Amino acid sequence: MSNDQPHQPVSGLDVLISGGSMGGLFTGIALERSGHQPTIYERSAGALKSRGGGIVAQQNIRQFLSNYDIVDPDDITTRSHERRFLTERGDVERAVSETMVFTSWDALYRQLRDAFPDERYRTGTEVTSVTPETATVTTDDGTERTTDVVVAAEGGQSATRAQLHPDVEPEFASYVAWRGVVDEASLPAACVEAFDETFTFYQGADQLILAYFIPGSDGETESGSRRLNWVWYDTLDGRDRGAIFTGTSGAQQRFSVSPGQLRESVRHRQRDRATTLPPVFETLVSETPDLFVQAIYDLTVPEMVADRVCLLGDGAFVARPHTAAGTAKAAGDATALAEALASHGSINEALAAWDQTRTEYGTTLVARGKQMGDVRLNLD
Repeated sequence: MSNDQPHQPVSGLDVLISGGSMGGLFTGIALERSGHQPTIYERSAGALKSRGGGIVAQQNIRQFLSNYDIVDPDDITTRSHERRFLTERGDVERAVSETMVFTSWDALYRQLRDAFPDERYRTGTEVTSVTPETATVTTDDGTERTTDVVVAAEGGQSATRAQLHPDVEPEFASYVAWRGVVDEASLPAACVEAFDETFTFYQGADQLILAYFIPGSDGETESGSRRLNWVWYDTLDGRDRGAIFTGTSGAQQRFSVSPGQLRESVRHRQRDRATTLPPVFETLVSETPDLFVQAIYDLTVPEMVADRVCLLGDGAFVARPHTAAGTAKAAGDATALAEALASHGSINEALAAWDQTRTEYGTTLVARGKQMGDVRLNLD
């Protein structure tokens, strides 16, 4: 027999995906449409809540939606046609012609969730441990299940990653991102006009703020029904990180304080700090009902595969938001996994090839995020 005979693609695999957010859904859809039998375990019992508002809808995200016939990307995206930089007084310092495409976490999640079979999406089920050699998971009710491949798409606080790489720890980048989303209809007309069809920035001393329009809460993209999403990178400037990340419940959080959970004193202090911003940004921050805060950190793993267990998305690499690539990275990981299984003759060969290419990509992306953040905030 000739050694040049093409390999038969790996097909019909039983795949268990831990995590039902973006990474899990991208993976589930890509594998299901490729002839595999993925099942998603999501630990939350109810619908997932929006996690951050705006997303840059990179080309591979839009291609995913189109290629898998999920939704016309134009139906859930907004666009800007100019990148604009403001002075502290609010004048336009410079502007460049550039088209950017945006969506919202909730609009994208709804489309992905609707595209994945309900009977294969199991809520209220948490994976508590994995056995990589046999692709066996144990869930929080003590049940064990053995599959062909396990994909851990559990986000930046992945328990599976902590089990596989106990020495890997997130590295705090010494600054935070304050974030918020405001309904367009609740903003002054002058503020709406200032941000309309633009991706607008202001860079001050050790801080950077940006804003862009995203779809409304029900996915509306027409003017008047959109939302304005903003992100404000800010050093702690001698402030007590523990105090900022202690929410209204009194519990100190490591990574973020969710919308509605910031203590009044913290919210008031940040709105006071907004008086140093250009007037339109000050207005935007002051009109935000539920600003929240996230710690900026870097995370890398030495490899994404351990036997038959894969780490995917933010469960493997967390790059700073300046790269605008977190969601796109998850989509890329998922698509590449399906393609690797289709182009190799064994599971092990497919996972090894996927591990090499996606680990290289993740490592490079995290390094780029560090450089972008340090330059833009003048950090050492």
